[in-house]
Amino acid sequence: ELVRKAFEAHRTGGIEAVLPFYAPDIVFYFGPEWLEDAVYRGHDGMRKSEALWVNNFDDFAWKVHEMRDLRDPVLVLAEMTGRIKGSGAPVRQPTGLIGSGFRISEVRSFNTWQRALEAAGLAE
Repeated sequence: ELVRKAFEAHRTGGIEAVLPFYAPDIVFYFGPEWLEDAVYRGHDGMRKSEALWVNNFDDFAWKVHEMRDLRDPVLVLAEMTGRIKGSGAPVRQPTGLIGSGFRISEVRSFNTWQRALEAAGLAE
């Protein structure tokens, strides 16, 4: 429920609306394919991570396909969507997220759903 509400807050209000769902000391880990910083810490880190997407894509959004409550953590299979600024070319990046904590305190990001499923012990 917490994760679902966090995605809804992001959809309607962006990063500032979702920060209350994150612990102040949240740690967000990107996968090894990520070209920027591999780890973002705290609310300022989340703002920095979000800015990378918002500054480079128009209509940036998350499309959630599935959430699985594994008690703690929660697995999310989603897509990041948008259009590349300047060209308008559409982008759809499958993204698997594993979040944990009473307030979301850690998130691990994977650039494929399969990798996220494997990390959660649910390889299909």
